[in-house]
Amino acid sequence: MTTRPRSIAAAVLVAAATLASGAVEAGEDAAIGRALFRRAWVPAPSATRADDGLGPHFDARACAACHPAGDRPAPALDRSGELPRGMIARAARPDGSPDPTYGHQLQAEAVTGLAPEARIRLVVSGSPRRFAVVASALADGPPAPDTVFSLRLAPALFGVGAIEAVPEAAIRALADPDDRDGDGISGRVSEVVDRQGDPRLGRWGFRATGIDLADQVAAAFSGDMGLSTARRPGPHGDCTESQTACRAAPAGSPDSAGEHEIDEAIVARIAAFLETLERPEAVAPSPRRAKDTARGAAIWANLGCAGCHAPLEGAGRTIWSDLLLHDMGPGLAAGDPAHPLAREWRTAPLLGLGDRLARRTPLLHDGRARTLEEAVSWHGGEASAAVRRWRAASPADRRALTDHLSTFR
Repeated sequence: MTTRPRSIAAAVLVAAATLASGAVEAGEDAAIGRALFRRAWVPAPSATRADDGLGPHFDARACAACHPAGDRPAPALDRSGELPRGMIARAARPDGSPDPTYGHQLQAEAVTGLAPEARIRLVVSGSPRRFAVVASALADGPPAPDTVFSLRLAPALFGVGAIEAVPEAAIRALADPDDRDGDGISGRVSEVVDRQGDPRLGRWGFRATGIDLADQVAAAFSGDMGLSTARRPGPHGDCTESQTACRAAPAGSPDSAGEHEIDEAIVARIAAFLETLERPEAVAPSPRRAKDTARGAAIWANLGCAGCHAPLEGAGRTIWSDLLLHDMGPGLAAGDPAHPLAREWRTAPLLGLGDRLARRTPLLHDGRARTLEEAVSWHGGEASAAVRRWRAASPADRRALTDHLSTFR
């Protein structure tokens, strides 16, 4: 039966045409974006031309597949070791460049008639636990000898409008790449080249490679679903030139919705939806955590955590991040621990941390940490001094700090 898909496709085409004409009323763009966030895309060629273009390699068919209801997934780790939905394997060489064959991302799904790039397994070891990637059945031969695969778990998207609203000048003012103040923290700005070839400040993604929220949406369409946009125009996603079978697979056909598989109006409406996205219901803090947390706030300041998790504000909310890149030490390195780029991460915003702690949502970039204690224990590099102070703190002080962090919304 094709009636329902065709009706959905027609609705999206009408929506796209309406958006292009400027006839959408205030607030409707976010509502349309919400529907597009949930929609499943299909491979080309398809009768539902507004839906096609998925792949050829991909990790998900819809934004909501990795961000269920906008939340961070709770990965089910089973004995098979298959990579859970919402977790991806990134590829990088020591200098941060992509693998010459497999690109930036190793993808475990493909359109009919094309082999997936690899079978990807998750290996869990150690205490606190550590995640590693094992790739087999590599469709296009071995990767470069110095390529390292590392994992990412999709983040929660609640409150991201606040990150978008932080003034660029406030972020740049916190940068201290040469550690001139001698506090051991040397955050640097991520400079990203935009489509016009101009340098821009990056603030989005685990490595601050996205310029704005729409740019991050386009990156997800390209890297995770193999769908082209004006910002990422390649119709074959992350497939490299050496992946001839992938390059030969059908691409989605441009139609009245735009010249790319995903029109800029769709990217903009999903970004508009994300800017309004809030957790549907907050977890009420326990009676202990509902008490005055002034002591915990003082401990937070004394530990030096705010040296990176700075109280920057956007849209009236504190994001608890300087949005700068920091050396986080060998324990969190995504690649060769001896290489500085492998150890660099954008400071994770702590928006909604109280809810994540209450719900026991996995922490860190790959979800390896099950508790706040585990997350802190993995910090190194520029955070080493703060971690030493944390370890020396009394159990009562740690509880007070947790009480304080539970108020982060």
